[in-house]
Amino acid sequence: MIAIIAILASMLLPALGRAKAKGQQIACLNNYRQLQLCWQMYVDDNNDALTPNATLSTGNREGFIATKDTWINGNAFTDANSTNIESGVLFPYNRSIKIYKCPADHSTVRDEGRIPRFRSVSMSSYMNDIPNPSDHSCWHTLSQIKDPAPSKAFVFLDEHENSIENARLTITVIGNWRWIDFPGTRHLNGCVLSFADGHAETWRWREPNTLRISSMKNWIQNQRAVPNTDRDLGRIFAGVPRLPLP
Repeated sequence: MIAIIAILASMLLPALGRAKAKGQQIACLNNYRQLQLCWQMYVDDNNDALTPNATLSTGNREGFIATKDTWINGNAFTDANSTNIESGVLFPYNRSIKIYKCPADHSTVRDEGRIPRFRSVSMSSYMNDIPNPSDHSCWHTLSQIKDPAPSKAFVFLDEHENSIENARLTITVIGNWRWIDFPGTRHLNGCVLSFADGHAETWRWREPNTLRISSMKNWIQNQRAVPNTDRDLGRIFAGVPRLPLP
């Protein structure tokens, strides 16, 4: 009898694990839809202007800090409470702290194993990273987002727990085959993204190199992709502008 129970358990546990992972993915998708709605309401209230997405940096992980009046404040790696979420310009549109964190993210503040982190979501660095209309390195208004179309231009995405710090996920210009910051792989080797037209998707990563990077310890920064043929970074490139912008 014990042997039969053990066999049944070995058959059921993987299925239960997959069901749990699927449930977390659905919850994460819902969070992103809500965040994207907040982003759109901000644009509507501010004459088409995108939320600021600026950062101060001092070269180490703790020093990358989202500035005041940005969509989110502070540093997800070091913030020991939710104050910097509540100070962001999007918080008045939805006062739930939970929508800023993937339910599959079990990381802790400074990786100390005590306080669960409060945020796992970042914003594309091409979404008003430099909040100056004279800048030509990122989008500043929703109407600027034409190539690619809003349905292809991603806004929010899960960032890897060993990469996240400030408000943005920095992406190299098209053709520079490197991951500066690194996306999450929590959803069965995939992550959730939202797009400027309002929808959200789950992407599965396909390159062995992407999965290799995702298993690295410590701070993940500036990792090489597969030049010219990397399907994962190539997919990211499809969601960012062709620079310089007019």
